[in-house]
Amino acid sequence: MSLNNSRYTLGNKQVNDISLKDLARRARYGGIFYLLAFWVIVFSSTPAREHLGIIGAFSGCFMLLQVYRLILYFKVYSSNDIDISSCYAYLSFIYNGSAIIWGSSTAWLYYVNPDINIAVTANMIATAGIGIGGVTVLAPSYKILRSYCILICSTFALSAALFLNGPGNWVVASLICAYGVFVFLTGKQQNRVYWQALNDNLKLSAQAEELEKAKVEAELAGQAKADFLAAMTHEIRTPMNGVLGMAQLLAMGDLSEQQQQQVTAINSAGRTLMHIINNILDYSKINAEQLELEKSAFSSRNVVNDVMLLLSPQFEEKAIKLTCAIHDVPEFVQGDSYRLHQILYNLVGNAFKFTDEGEISIEVSCKDSDDKSTVIMSFAVRDTGIGISPQDQQQIFEQFYQVNQFNPNVRGTGLGLSITQRVVNLMGGTISVKSTVGVGTVFTVALPFTLPVDETLNEPVSKGPEESVISAEAQGGLHILLVEDNNVNQMICEQFLIKLGCTVDLAETGVMALDKFDSSQCYDVIFMDCNMPEMDGFSATLGIRQIEKDKHLKKTPIIALTAHVEEEVKRKCLASGMNDFLSKPFLFEDLESIISSVRIGKASWVGLD
Repeated sequence: MSLNNSRYTLGNKQVNDISLKDLARRARYGGIFYLLAFWVIVFSSTPAREHLGIIGAFSGCFMLLQVYRLILYFKVYSSNDIDISSCYAYLSFIYNGSAIIWGSSTAWLYYVNPDINIAVTANMIATAGIGIGGVTVLAPSYKILRSYCILICSTFALSAALFLNGPGNWVVASLICAYGVFVFLTGKQQNRVYWQALNDNLKLSAQAEELEKAKVEAELAGQAKADFLAAMTHEIRTPMNGVLGMAQLLAMGDLSEQQQQQVTAINSAGRTLMHIINNILDYSKINAEQLELEKSAFSSRNVVNDVMLLLSPQFEEKAIKLTCAIHDVPEFVQGDSYRLHQILYNLVGNAFKFTDEGEISIEVSCKDSDDKSTVIMSFAVRDTGIGISPQDQQQIFEQFYQVNQFNPNVRGTGLGLSITQRVVNLMGGTISVKSTVGVGTVFTVALPFTLPVDETLNEPVSKGPEESVISAEAQGGLHILLVEDNNVNQMICEQFLIKLGCTVDLAETGVMALDKFDSSQCYDVIFMDCNMPEMDGFSATLGIRQIEKDKHLKKTPIIALTAHVEEEVKRKCLASGMNDFLSKPFLFEDLESIISSVRIGKASWVGLD
């Protein structure tokens, strides 16, 4: 089958295979109609009924062609390797043979029954139906359609002209010829429509496969990007722990004023770099839809105070006043305090970039929602900076967009506000901006939080003397096992712990950690790196827990030390038997908080009896 039209872009073998199977499927039961129509016609004619032998012969021919149709159908559909040319030849034989036998039976009927009566009329109706059916069935093959129409119409018209009584014979012959031309032209048009539809359908199928393939490739590329960003942030965090750790150790030493300023600058730059790294990681998580929200009770006042405390050293560099106004808000709400901290940190930090003098304020208020168990808290960050033009306000939350034309010295990733907006949306809130160039800007975030079910959370918490001050006995030195393969990290952690009054044993691999723990040593807490040669921290933790079980020992707190910050890594740490998670790079105060918790006995740690 050749496709001459330039619109058809499919290969001949592909379309011939499809059209052959379609033809075989369409033609498989057509012979039955020939046989039934023949019986109706001949048995409605008294002269024809007298020739049972001839009727049987024609019936046998129709039956043989029907059997041949079924054989060809099963042959085409049961084999993947078929000779298309020979199968088309068989189909051509079936339909040309059907046309010849039908024309012959018609000629015989007109010969024995020359009067135009019910039998002749039935024959004309049946031929018309066969012609229409043949055109529909043979639409895939123009060549077979053409020969079929010529054979069935020419023999029909010729037999009518020769054997029917006049003058009706010429009327019937003329009608048959006109009908034959009409059927042929209609079949030709159906052939074109069929191939165009087949071509379009196969092109759509090919496009769908390409789109599915492109979708899979895009998903793989997105996952590869997320994996790459996660791996890179991990690799950056490890040396950053060394940079920030050494800078903190230097800051604790006896330095001159100039040296202290230099160390402070290193600390500030390192924290800024970690903020950028965290933004990139969050961007990767959000795009991969892997950012998960926590839900726990927290004080919004404490979160705001933490943000102000964290950013207050920066405000000493400019003539800017940082203030806070917290109106009537619940003492505790339930939600993700870390993400709220991130939102406020980004907004205040962004305001600091574009404000050289004046004031930056955080205003906190709340209002009731339709749900009595939920409140809508509003956090407005107001500054007296350069402001944002109406055009920039339209794009301020787009990824990588930066408003830096007013201050070319300001640099960043352009991700802070985009991530902030997406985190706000993830938390079910809204963020808006109002600004006047030269006057200032106000970013307002409205977030829904649920109220804690436990009403005792809203009661003031007062600490007794035994809780507020750690006793002298509790402040005694702890015996700590530090499992870390990186020499720089070993030095930083060890010196931090020594400054906290602890004694430290070092293990560079999980195997060494198991040997030390299985000996007579007794440790108050174990700091366990996750990625190590020979045996990683997860396997080492499982081994320690097994030793404790075999020796009926009380569980020792195990704190994960890793540069990974993904939620699945945290879950893996807890699943292996670790009790807490400290991500690198960490600050001295983070480690101090862990040690203080060990000294007083932290009941909330997971997995401790």
